[in-house]
Amino acid sequence: MLSSYGGFTVILPYKILGTGSYLPDLVIENERFTEIVETNDEWITSRTGIERRHLSAGEATWEMGLKAARRAIEMAGITTDKIDIIIVSTLTPDYSTPNTACIIQAELEAKNAFCFDVNAACTGFIQAFDIAMRYLLDPDIHNVLIVSTESLSKITDFTDRRICVLFGDGAGSIIISDQLTEPGASEPSEAPKSIYDCFIGSDGASGHTLVGKSLDAVRHPFVPKDAPEIIDRYAHPNGVYIQMLGQEVYRFATTMMPYAVERVLEKAGKTLEDIDFLVPHQANERILQSASKRLKIPMEKVISHIADLANTSSASIPICLDMEFRSGKLQRGQTLVFTGFGGGLTYGALICQL
Repeated sequence: MLSSYGGFTVILPYKILGTGSYLPDLVIENERFTEIVETNDEWITSRTGIERRHLSAGEATWEMGLKAARRAIEMAGITTDKIDIIIVSTLTPDYSTPNTACIIQAELEAKNAFCFDVNAACTGFIQAFDIAMRYLLDPDIHNVLIVSTESLSKITDFTDRRICVLFGDGAGSIIISDQLTEPGASEPSEAPKSIYDCFIGSDGASGHTLVGKSLDAVRHPFVPKDAPEIIDRYAHPNGVYIQMLGQEVYRFATTMMPYAVERVLEKAGKTLEDIDFLVPHQANERILQSASKRLKIPMEKVISHIADLANTSSASIPICLDMEFRSGKLQRGQTLVFTGFGGGLTYGALICQL
């Protein structure tokens, strides 16, 4: 059943103090896949828009997230003891416990932060952002570090030519704050416009279209011998490797991403003409083009790095945000819409001020 939640409107001033990203050094061009599966560059590029991707060569999920977090902290100009919360979005954690956020907290020595992980697959960054904004309404919370970090190569079956070409590894990070004073300034800087709204939803009944297992079911010593086998709800044959019904996921994405964008703009009382850029989840160039067409927004206003990144799940939006912010294409004061969809199935969009 499809369900949606409209989120809420934030009235307090806030600021994205810093952004950061990290991509592994190992870059795999499309042609490299001809060494392991029956495919070619033209087939991959024409269907996905992907030309290359970064893959971990041994770096842990938490390690990539840590490197992205440090870049965001450096830009923000704050010390790690000023971080109140660390939220990590990931579907590829290195441990079931401790969570990835606690590992990053330890490495940063962010001793005053409390930490937790979020798994909404590719929509994880949007949900983490919305959670952060809610916590910033608490007078005791001032700085929230969000880290979206993914090692999709860990759950990719590299013998499946339909799947293995789609994904990349990487991490993106932001710090959101209600503290508007620039580092080193004695007076608060001008408060940014308080525009923020979010629209998020889920379609759990379609969860079978994108599945990967976590821990294997274990029959402990006290289970009666005649007890039935533990049910595999999805009859998933690939273990931890993800399996996707591509056409169904494509239809969901091309419908729900524009829908979520329209709904969040409606809630915020804005139109597409008020938006400087759309920053979507980077899954497939055809999906981005379809969203552009349905929304009647020119591709020039749609941020896309799908050719170089492939699908990095929840990390894709903050990676793109950091890349374009540092390049100067995205600038302070601009109004942005983030939108995504992912396993669950989940979807959402938010509007914010950079």
